[in-house]
Amino acid sequence: MTQATELERENLEVHVDMCQLRYEQMQEKLESIDVQFEKIDHRFDRIDERMDRIETDLKKGHTQLIVALVTATATIIAAFVGIIAVLV
Repeated sequence: MTQATELERENLEVHVDMCQLRYEQMQEKLESIDVQFEKIDHRFDRIDERMDRIETDLKKGHTQLIVALVTATATIIAAFVGIIAVLV
């Protein structure tokens, strides 16, 4: 967090301008986080679709089940890594 400068402490206009810049930076960061969460949400939607396909494959007894499970697991891991990267 940015500390107030002596000039900012003594001059209200400088303080207001600095606050505006700080809030703009916070807003940009929040918007960036929103975009990342939208991407993560999209990834989870894709995971859900893949899990549905895996369930269908299980019911049909397809031999491609192992490949689908590995793909879904990799996607889940990638999504969690994305979440961690966003939060860091």
